[in-house]
Amino acid sequence: MRRALAALLAVVSVLAAACEPQEKPARNPRAPVCPPPPEPPLQAIVVGTIGKFHMVESRYPISRLGDVMATFKPDLVLLQVRVDPWRQGDYEDASFEMTYLAALAKNRAMPVEPIDWFREQDLGAAPPAVDPSDEVEIAKREAEVLLQPKLYTFEQANGVELEEKVFLAENAEQRHRSGNGPWTRRTAWIQHLATNAVIRHNRPKKVLAFVDVLDRPGVDLALRGVGYEPKDPVALVAKSNEVMVSDLPPEVLSQYKNQLGRVRERIEKTKGAEKAFWQDRERVLEVVVDKRATCCVTQSAIGVK
Repeated sequence: MRRALAALLAVVSVLAAACEPQEKPARNPRAPVCPPPPEPPLQAIVVGTIGKFHMVESRYPISRLGDVMATFKPDLVLLQVRVDPWRQGDYEDASFEMTYLAALAKNRAMPVEPIDWFREQDLGAAPPAVDPSDEVEIAKREAEVLLQPKLYTFEQANGVELEEKVFLAENAEQRHRSGNGPWTRRTAWIQHLATNAVIRHNRPKKVLAFVDVLDRPGVDLALRGVGYEPKDPVALVAKSNEVMVSDLPPEVLSQYKNQLGRVRERIEKTKGAEKAFWQDRERVLEVVVDKRATCCVTQSAIGVK
């Protein structure tokens, strides 16, 4: 009996001990938060502009270009202007937004390099025929984005989807048209001028390029080729509170008026495709001066049917 009672007491004591609150294990100190990865040593942003359609598309005014410059604070700015007109101060040779950007860069003491290239005799030249000829419809479909009006928002013009479409369309043009000599040569020169500029400036940390939306893939590829890590202009602006005022600086408006006079002189001295080129510049600059480069007008106002 005593043995049975002792055994029962032993079992009860074990159960009681099991029911007592156990000492909580010491908590491990919180693991340190990993720091963000370091910024790439060389960074580049290539912004696709939409030319005269900045005067039509309310979601992509030229002030948005200034937002990127103010936020990114580049060490070098690349603008799509031909070298000789740039040196002479004839910025009307390029689309009107380049004059605005040149003034912003100058006011911020940012070095600027021109990177455009084309020949007057190539203006209006028809591209080579599609070869073989039975692939005309295929070539047209694959290059459709190159012929559409550049009526894009800031997000669209600088998004991955459009850049991919343009890249594939330009590749299709080279395949179907045996290279499309004038276009291929111009692209190669723009890429050369862009890479040469960053090398001459000793590879500055931050490079910001403004080019036509259809030239964006080529310039982006060129800067990657010399070691620059691309950054997204859309994400950059979305995270920033620093924006440009929408009013056009008075000195820029004065430049536009002077350019309009020089363009009209060019029209009197040229003919054919070159004359049509300058007539288009005249029509756009008239609208730009009248509206002080602020949106918005109809497409017909800038000569788009």
